[in-house]
Amino acid sequence: MTLTADDKGRLTCRELFPPKTTFEAECDEAGRIVLTKLVRQKSLAQLVKPIRYKGFWIMPGEVDAEKLADEVKREREQRDADLLG
Repeated sequence: MTLTADDKGRLTCRELFPPKTTFEAECDEAGRIVLTKLVRQKSLAQLVKPIRYKGFWIMPGEVDAEKLADEVKREREQRDADLLG
């Protein structure tokens, strides 16, 4: 497969470069460019103890809404994949 960069130096190929995927680029001695797909490190969920405040239970600290939404989405997709087989 031959790829050609556009005017801004971008390569596009959905099969090789899925959207929002991060790669590390290195140039070896022969002048070849080697791309390595980077994988996010999973951090363990932090256990927090809820606090009773004015008759309600609240969590201390800030909640990252995007991260929470991504985790819920992944869990739902995993559950659906397990159900469908």
